[in-house]
Amino acid sequence: MSEVYFIADSHFGHCGIIQFSETKPFRPFTTIEEHDAELVRRWNSVVGPKDMVWHLGDFCFGKRNLEIAAQLNGNKKLVMGNHDMYATEDYLRYFTRLSGAVEYKGMILTHVPVHESQLARWYMNVHGHLHTKRVMRDRCHFGVLATTEPDPRFVCVSAEQIDLTPAPFDWILNKWAERNL
Repeated sequence: MSEVYFIADSHFGHCGIIQFSETKPFRPFTTIEEHDAELVRRWNSVVGPKDMVWHLGDFCFGKRNLEIAAQLNGNKKLVMGNHDMYATEDYLRYFTRLSGAVEYKGMILTHVPVHESQLARWYMNVHGHLHTKRVMRDRCHFGVLATTEPDPRFVCVSAEQIDLTPAPFDWILNKWAERNL
């Protein structure tokens, strides 16, 4: 039986991603080649040839790095991110679908998180873009700001938040359920 997985912000070929202070602890590699090889290994360790993977943007830097997608198992679909800037036909060599946003099983899949007002239409936003951060919301008590906490309606699948490994659909649902008890 095939599975469905989610990941965002793989940044294949992006030398800066292993140097930025925010992301370096999650991507402890000396070279971008080492980084890319490990992401391919982790992807293929969980994704089989018949599985489906929603990549929620920022797949690679450098057009030649699109070829890395050929090494990755599964039926790959890309929700375009702010760094996915090549021609449609270049992506369609490796991805079976390209989108700006996708409604999937009552959720909205995006690269950048949607505005919270949009969540009246969907129960959850699965997204990337934030790398190590989460969407936050204010909690007020009698009109006074009491706390700021992660908004449970948003699940970020940036590679840093899922151990650089595509997350299965059940993990997404469990994460949402944990946060909405």
